[in-house]
Amino acid sequence: MSLSGKRIYMLRHGQAMHNVDKFWPERDPPLTELGIQQSEAVALPIIPDLVVCSPMKRTIQTMYKVISKLKLNEDPKIEIWPDLREATNAPYNDGSSKADISSAYPLLDFTRCNEEWDYEENTEENVASRAAEVLKELKSRPETNILVVGHRVFFWYIVGGKRFVNCGEYVFNSH
Repeated sequence: MSLSGKRIYMLRHGQAMHNVDKFWPERDPPLTELGIQQSEAVALPIIPDLVVCSPMKRTIQTMYKVISKLKLNEDPKIEIWPDLREATNAPYNDGSSKADISSAYPLLDFTRCNEEWDYEENTEENVASRAAEVLKELKSRPETNILVVGHRVFFWYIVGGKRFVNCGEYVFNSH
């Protein structure tokens, strides 16, 4: 995979409530206290010029904790991509409506998101297709250092079976 000097750093969100309670009944669970600590402990090997994030509370909370520690000359460009949503069907993998999530995070742009969380049910085929499209778009971007904050199972489809622990990461390099 030639990325012409590009580095794509994939980071799974910190521990969230559904990681503790496998039967978590509510949609869009937030990070636990441990998840916040995990996120604060991440030491990025890059300074991102683009941050791409799933539109869920746990990924957004992780993203903010991670980038808040960086010594930046300017804020990185942040994009919310609903195609980064998790790849399994469970109530806790359903996100908030666009109105609710944008009122919770008014500085972020949720224009790519549906008004309601009414995305198609995950199947092996459509998740694999979605993962291929996400990777294609990431590779086509002009930015050199990209931070992608997302979910374990969806990342599994992108990187070919690597399992991500909470705040686990994977880097695509051109070298």
